Amino acid sequence: MRQFTLAALAAVTAAVTLPAHADMIGIYASADYWQYDGKADVAETGKTQESFSFDQQEQAAIAVSFEHPVPLIPNVRVRHTTLKGTDTQNVAGFEFGNALFPLGDVTLDLDFTSTDLILYYEILDNIVSVDVGLAAKQVDGDITASSLLQKETVSFKETIPMAYLSAGGSLPFTGFSFKAEAAGISYDGSSITDAQAEIKYDLIDNLLVDVGIKAGYRQLLIDLEDVEKTDAKLDFKGPYLGLEFHF
Repeated sequence: MRQFTLAALAAVTAAVTLPAHADMIGIYASADYWQYDGKADVAETGKTQESFSFDQQEQAAIAVSFEHPVPLIPNVRVRHTTLKGTDTQNVAGFEFGNALFPLGDVTLDLDFTSTDLILYYEILDNIVSVDVGLAAKQVDGDITASSLLQKETVSFKETIPMAYLSAGGSLPFTGFSFKAEAAGISYDGSSITDAQAEIKYDLIDNLLVDVGIKAGYRQLLIDLEDVEKTDAKLDFKGPYLGLEFHF
């Protein structure tokens, strides 16, 4: 049914065979303020897609990670993101949700949440760090198309397995570090890619808690083919600012 790409298979194999390298128990918590531009190309399956754009949306993304030194048991990260957008376009013959919007203005409202459960191993953990593992992304929400005469809503709730990779490093004696991470999969004509890169500066660094401020850029691409009788290409991208705490 769902077929992993070769890249996903390679990451899965590495995640299963490589041990964790965390030196001690640690908890990481972060909160990001993400300002993104969004785009949605949607239609009933097999029909001509209509494009809608969402400018300058601001939403929060939060994440918590738990790392430990126990071999073979993966570390755990949970990340939650809210995605919203509204746009109005003049359409002709737009088919969505088993309905035809013949001619005129149609407003598209998108309200989604994206929740990731990531299981990963640290294969390097010093000046240079590399994590590899598996993720499950749950996409849950609604897309609503409405005009003066009608309104149609398509609801999605999909849990999608993905391969996960993260790599980063620190600049000794400066307080600065950097990281890039990506998760993705392609299956049955659909695909998802969630990638981001950031630079962080440690404001506080002691035995009790580390606090860092970070800035980065994130892009989330969701391409769904014939899900709930709908084709949808969703693209969210933009910069973010955040705080990270390490206990």
